[in-house]
Amino acid sequence: MKKYLRPMLAALVLALLVGGAYAASAGDSLISLKYLQDYFFPKAVQAGEEAAGKALQETYDKAKSQLDAVHSGAGSAGGTGGLSSDTLARRLWSDGQILTLHTGSGFVLLDGSATVVHTGVVVDITDGTEAASGGKLTPNHRYLVAEDTDAAVTIRSGQAALGLQGSYSLTAGKAQHTPFFDVSQSDWFYSPVNYAYEEGLFSGVDENHFSPALAMNRAMLMSVLHRLAGSPAVSGSVTLTDVPKNSWYAQAVCWGYAQGITSGTGNNTFSPLLQVTREQAVAMLYNYAKYLNKSGGAGADLSAYSDLNRLSQWARPAMSWAVGQGIIGGASNGGKLTLDPQRGASRAEMAVMLRAFCEKIL
Repeated sequence: MKKYLRPMLAALVLALLVGGAYAASAGDSLISLKYLQDYFFPKAVQAGEEAAGKALQETYDKAKSQLDAVHSGAGSAGGTGGLSSDTLARRLWSDGQILTLHTGSGFVLLDGSATVVHTGVVVDITDGTEAASGGKLTPNHRYLVAEDTDAAVTIRSGQAALGLQGSYSLTAGKAQHTPFFDVSQSDWFYSPVNYAYEEGLFSGVDENHFSPALAMNRAMLMSVLHRLAGSPAVSGSVTLTDVPKNSWYAQAVCWGYAQGITSGTGNNTFSPLLQVTREQAVAMLYNYAKYLNKSGGAGADLSAYSDLNRLSQWARPAMSWAVGQGIIGGASNGGKLTLDPQRGASRAEMAVMLRAFCEKIL
């Protein structure tokens, strides 16, 4: 509005100047040039500024009252679904929920993943740009729904923390979902992680994070297999020098060692906190399948894999079986098939292997 103030003042002053000059040139003895310069023109400018300021304040007050009415919502159902929020306070939303916000409403994504589809303009106030319809929201950026616009914000992660202010309607999301901010529908591991969580195979590293890229250690994998077996008690006496009896993984590791699911890492050790390699993981799965008498099925010919020489001899039967059963697959590196047997497995990769193992073997 301020951009219109100077032209208005200029036009008003110009009109007064013309009028005053005309009066002076007409020989009006009641008006002197000194009077125009010292009194009349300053008063005219002051009056113009006061009038423009009043108009500006009235326009501001009107716009503010309209925005306040939208934000308060007053629980009205007229196109809002009867929902409103007064502040941008952090709230948790779940996978697949759709929040449809209306003109004047604001929102900010604090954690997780979400996209926005809109019918007009949604302004990213933080960087002063327009948000593309169908694009991902940038965490910690504030957004405002512009005039004559509806914006549908869809939660894409298991949960998302998002604050909103103004009127909105809510569409239900998925009946089952994870609590994880860092597992989104666009992630290649989304479905396996959901499966592992729903089946109780995995928990997060904390209440709202799965940490898919984090290393899967040997104790974690043995604990998963122990739970799959029904958490049986340890039969016999097992002593592993690097497995404290009061550790969270002691029962699972000692059970696995006693059942031959793992042979440890030599010298009466298990190396529980060491990242499990891909060949170690398939060996444990293979041995667990043998423990259940479910290790049948054809193995795959591994000769096409360019890094076969990196696969330990003791792991070859297990890897052949795992590839043949579709539990693990190779990767194409520069046009060559590889197994990456010595590479450490991440939590996301293990979720993929465990889902395939449960669906195909158990």
